[in-house]
Amino acid sequence: MSYENCLKKIGASQLPPFTIQYGRNQLDNIDKEWKWKDEIAWQDSDRILHKRVYVSDDGLIRLTCEMTEFLNNNAVEWILYLENIGTCHSPVISNLLPLHMNLTVDPDIIPSVLYSKGCFPEAGVDNYALRNYPLKPGRKFQIDSPGGKTIESIPFFNICQNGRGWIGAVGWAGSWIISAEKTGADEIELKAGMNETNISLKPEEKIRTPRILLMPWEGEWIEAQNSLRRHNLIYHTPHYNGKPVEVPICHGGWGGLKEEHALELMDKIQAENMQYDAFWMDAGWYGPDREEDEYQVFGEEDWFLYTGDWRINKTAHPRGLKPISDAAHKHNMKYLLWFEPERVVVGTPISKEHPEWIIGDKATNFGGHKDLPYVRFGLYDFGNEEARKWMTDMISRTISEIGIDIFRQDCNDSGLAYYWNSVDTPDRRGMTQIRYVEGLLEFWDELRRRHPDLIFDIVQRGDLDTITRAVDLSRSDYPIAPDSDPIGNQIATEGLSFWRAHYGTLVTTIPEDTYHMRSAFCPGVGFAITDLNGTREQLGAFKEREFPFSWARSIMNQLRRARPYYYGDYYPLTISGLNQAKLFGGPWAYEENVCSFERTDWFAYQMNRKDLEEGMVMVLKRPFSAYCTAQFVLRGLEAEGMYEIEDVDTEERICKKGSELSETGLEITISEKPGSKLYFYRQMQEE
Repeated sequence: MSYENCLKKIGASQLPPFTIQYGRNQLDNIDKEWKWKDEIAWQDSDRILHKRVYVSDDGLIRLTCEMTEFLNNNAVEWILYLENIGTCHSPVISNLLPLHMNLTVDPDIIPSVLYSKGCFPEAGVDNYALRNYPLKPGRKFQIDSPGGKTIESIPFFNICQNGRGWIGAVGWAGSWIISAEKTGADEIELKAGMNETNISLKPEEKIRTPRILLMPWEGEWIEAQNSLRRHNLIYHTPHYNGKPVEVPICHGGWGGLKEEHALELMDKIQAENMQYDAFWMDAGWYGPDREEDEYQVFGEEDWFLYTGDWRINKTAHPRGLKPISDAAHKHNMKYLLWFEPERVVVGTPISKEHPEWIIGDKATNFGGHKDLPYVRFGLYDFGNEEARKWMTDMISRTISEIGIDIFRQDCNDSGLAYYWNSVDTPDRRGMTQIRYVEGLLEFWDELRRRHPDLIFDIVQRGDLDTITRAVDLSRSDYPIAPDSDPIGNQIATEGLSFWRAHYGTLVTTIPEDTYHMRSAFCPGVGFAITDLNGTREQLGAFKEREFPFSWARSIMNQLRRARPYYYGDYYPLTISGLNQAKLFGGPWAYEENVCSFERTDWFAYQMNRKDLEEGMVMVLKRPFSAYCTAQFVLRGLEAEGMYEIEDVDTEERICKKGSELSETGLEITISEKPGSKLYFYRQMQEE
């Protein structure tokens, strides 16, 4: 077990897996140009942390590659740390790429890059859609994020070719870039890191790079994806009492919801035995005292005008928010409260009292609505130690005083690099961002240290460092609209499930529409028994006066029963109409959209808990399908095992052998258009 063994694992035995330019010297093989030594920092039952420590030839820079070798899978992760150990400014450090290596591939087969889109709040049903990019000679695959929400894509990829490949990911809550280019007949150049670095380090300064994960694989690509899911569940999922976080099922509420109505709502939830895990209070509760709508009225919102002013609006909440939190706890629910600490409206108290804590200034007509006023935003500087301490103390105090169990951090900006770059000098490009990201992670970690049971809901960032600390209860804004297409939630579940097991979604409750609700099933779902948002015309139009609580309880019970299976292995049963034999023989070479958006198709997936010998199958027949019956081949079952399969709707149970389900498949008939079926199965024990 050694640092060299890690390099061999990932296919980097000839050169280090990173590059750096030091002054005018491009160090493609730093091992030959700087002195180095290896150390083993620590070891436990399933991991070894190796260190290779380099010192520059001028004695100014110490570069440490901390590389974690995982003994239970093929994953290797690493971060670079650079420190000025001299007494003067260093030469400029540029082109710093923690991942830069050449992969050897078969010259006769076109490799494919699988990746998923981002949250795309304006784009509709294609949020998190799984994509395939054929990497033909001369073509360059590239995904990136300018910081903030991961709008375009999430930082995960799988380079596939003929039963082998490399899965990779980046951990960086800032601006990142990933690229892969076919530079030769049998070679792919793979790069990942920050978008730009050009930094002269001052004496005693130390910085880190993005985290890199690389997992080589052989065999079936879907099993490689499940290996990544299992890895992320262990190492990149927040744990409580030694177990992965249970993503909560939430009842939503707008920040302007008055105390008396919130308490009435929670009494109704308990009376109807709805068993929500959390009561969610979103934006709109803060700022100057003023009248506030009790619902999110699209096009008439003012919540964004007061971000940065975290005083409770006493007109909307005369007694504060603790009575609402107390009521949630009384009804065995956690209390979730929304914040957006990264953005500050210019003119709020903190921007006047400490202008030195605010980075940049951006004017925007928020949301592009002609009736909404222009507002100027600055970025709160988490890289400033004094500013970070003030924010940490204020949020921590608010958590304790109100009784917050879930801290929701939104960031309604997908271009934070604009702020960082606005204050960097030419020889310090990237420094503001690095300090900001380091500070943001410290902010989250310190809050967790002070509040060990606090659950973090970090909205739509999705990188490795963030998902290690937090869930994302609203993976996309698209399903919030009452008239959103349920296919959007189907596509998002498929696209995210390839990479990780802990995330959530919101969905507008449409009474008696089981297809609509099951389309949103995932590890955690937020839905309500009352209207939450929409235009003035939409509010109230989607609910009956007598809400069907019996149906809603059934949906809740199904969701709670299904939730544990989302932590297992994921098998897509319908992808772009390809038959299963071709799909699992993989990979594809000529198809950009792996997911189907067609309203004539079916959508189905299986979640398998091998450890429990149980699982579930979700089947959704879209509204214009011409077919009533389909056959679905299941995965991950014991060939000789007998399985009891329960149809949730009819309560009928059948028994089938694992080999039959894995070869012939499970035949499913759905007559309704649209329609759905949910099955739970378990392996029967021999008597």
